[in-house]
Amino acid sequence: MVSTAFAVDQWVNYSNPFPIKAALPYGDGLLLSTAGGIRYRANTADDLYTTVNGLAAPSISAVVISDLGTFAVSDNGIISTMMPSGSWQVLSRSFAGSNVRVIPGLVCLSGTIMTIAFEDRLSFFNLETLISILTIDHIADASLALNPISAMKVRGDSLFVAIDSTLYVRKMNWKKLDSDVQLYDQNTWKVVESVSKKGFAIKDFDWKDGKLKTFSTEGMRLWEKEGETVVALDTFSVFSSDAPYIKIRGKALKDSILYEKKVALKINGKDTVRHDYYQSKVRWVSKPSSGKAVLAGPQDVFYYDGKKLSDLKTFRSFAIGNAYELQALPVGGVLAASEDGEFSFNCGYDWSVPRRAFFVHANRSDAVGHDLKTLSVLPGGRVLYHIWGIGYFQYKDWGETLDSTNMFLANDNGYNKFCMDDFLEIPGTPYAIAVSTTPAPDNNGFFTTSASNKGYSLIYMDLKGNMSCAKNIGSAVLGGPMIARVDEETGKWVVYVGTRAELSKDADGALDVITFQPPKKTGGELSVTKDNVKTYYGPSTTTPLDLVYEPKTDYFWMVTASSLVYWNHEQDSLRTPLSTNGLASASFTSIDVDNRGNLWVGTSTNGAYRLTPRPTNPDTLSVMHFSTRQGMFSDRVQDVAVDSILGFVWFAHDNGISRYKRNDLRSSNGNMTDEARQDVKVFPNPFRPKMHSFVLFDNISEDAVINVYNRGGRLVKTISGDGVTGGRAEWDGKMDNGNLVAPGVYQYIIRGASKVKKGKLLIIH
Repeated sequence: MVSTAFAVDQWVNYSNPFPIKAALPYGDGLLLSTAGGIRYRANTADDLYTTVNGLAAPSISAVVISDLGTFAVSDNGIISTMMPSGSWQVLSRSFAGSNVRVIPGLVCLSGTIMTIAFEDRLSFFNLETLISILTIDHIADASLALNPISAMKVRGDSLFVAIDSTLYVRKMNWKKLDSDVQLYDQNTWKVVESVSKKGFAIKDFDWKDGKLKTFSTEGMRLWEKEGETVVALDTFSVFSSDAPYIKIRGKALKDSILYEKKVALKINGKDTVRHDYYQSKVRWVSKPSSGKAVLAGPQDVFYYDGKKLSDLKTFRSFAIGNAYELQALPVGGVLAASEDGEFSFNCGYDWSVPRRAFFVHANRSDAVGHDLKTLSVLPGGRVLYHIWGIGYFQYKDWGETLDSTNMFLANDNGYNKFCMDDFLEIPGTPYAIAVSTTPAPDNNGFFTTSASNKGYSLIYMDLKGNMSCAKNIGSAVLGGPMIARVDEETGKWVVYVGTRAELSKDADGALDVITFQPPKKTGGELSVTKDNVKTYYGPSTTTPLDLVYEPKTDYFWMVTASSLVYWNHEQDSLRTPLSTNGLASASFTSIDVDNRGNLWVGTSTNGAYRLTPRPTNPDTLSVMHFSTRQGMFSDRVQDVAVDSILGFVWFAHDNGISRYKRNDLRSSNGNMTDEARQDVKVFPNPFRPKMHSFVLFDNISEDAVINVYNRGGRLVKTISGDGVTGGRAEWDGKMDNGNLVAPGVYQYIIRGASKVKKGKLLIIH
């Protein structure tokens, strides 16, 4: 977990710094380029640098170090440098617009020239002038678009580049490369080595006594054994069952944890021979210090203390990988679900140990591919989760414990017993699909849907394991995002379901409004028919992906992949706002609402937006944009959750989670009442203006009026209205004329709607 001064501690990024794409020795450890930022790992140090530290992107392909400094290159070619303060500064975004990825680890530095290997080109950048010199797409007769570079190194005035089984070299005048007009000439590259065997690709090479000594291939690590260079001629051949042992100052490490046993088949005519071989997990080793070293591979980090190995893989702040769904907790914090089927919750700062949702099953590609929102949470810690095709599961303690009595499986028995629809309609293979779940209005159960080609079914389950359903009442094949509420006039329950006509997120969609008596009035059963369903369409509405209700204005808001839609009970159709200046065309993924009525919208490429509708006119919204430039972990946002208890907005990304803090996000509902969670706090007390920036009045009601009086009873300060935000107010110790009040004892009186809080404040100059 990291933060910097320029972010004013508002953004915090949590990421899983794997896989490791490249590494280089740095201090006593390794500087790791990962999909979750730049990680420095030594035995006693574990630091992570992300966008909140100034990096322009979450995934880094390479880091290089020279006398000029330390430089990072992101996957899309954004170049950053480390500042003396430890933060990072972007130097150039000139390559980012091409949407071509950097080949992991293939960045070299010679003098002021940085050479970057992309998937279809080779680019040269001058770090002194911060200008891209040129880009080439051919080396000799090889097209880089067809045959990407597989390895690259600088040695003196020469640049060596491997393409498939051929190694090329070119003499480079690094100091005058800007004026090297022959750099475009394909014929200035010479062949150093060529291995013409099928399946061979040079992935690494090195020198010994001035001569090239080692080549290695994709998927097969080659090594020297007793002076003999072992070379694989094709991907099926194995020449040794011995491990290519890692050596630290001449000592071979034979710990099995460092190696993977693999099997290869050698085909000789009609005979197939099995060969076992060992492949090292380690690709990078720090500079050994007294026989000690940090070792790393794409998915592993180890420390060798000269005698034994220890595992340094786990990063302390976050460990569940790709999070695709978030739910704010009623007690404050957030619950996250990963594509691999793990839960982890954060109540403000630390993440719980990940728990697997249900054995080996997980939503994986279906989670993001179908934009699932199947995680629901009740105030007592009960959680409902759906696993695609498998069924529905309830958990206790915020997902820590699976409730085995509340498992609703889509097997033959479950299909008949639990009213699930068999979406695939294949005999003997029941297959249940739900795109969303939601808490029941009384918080004593959950609602979900079951997809069917006859129209989705509505399912209600209580906390005792009872399930009831209304079969095939939906206006479409699938039920999407859901919200359940109570109609205050009739006392009936109303479930709002965004629908989709088929599995595709581009399918036609609408909004179903289902009204019925609460199950407790109908013997625990859902008394619902198609007559209870009203359907609302828009002019060109595609699949609703997420849905929220804003109680102050009584509007429902939905996002589809391409539009923002609103509706209330007085409308006969779904509508799109007319004025959204500043909201760029983007693919939307998610939406949530804060206690002030602001909409928070996630996108797949443009970060997130805060949209503020006018109270009297939802057609006009003011827009605020958030992206990696402000400190967000990634511009790809899969889900968003507003935590009104702690005052955070949480954003889920491919390999991490961002947390954004704002005072106005905290809800002050219940403050200064008998049901208040916390008492009013005034601190620091005593207040020293030369040491402290302000006095904080915390946990007060939004309508509170704060009056501060001196010892003589004279009013010196009043704070109210806009001065109170999110249950907090600040005072810098100055009167309205800008003068600092005299030292002494002051009395404060905080008047809320139902309570008054009095106290004394000591001010010391």
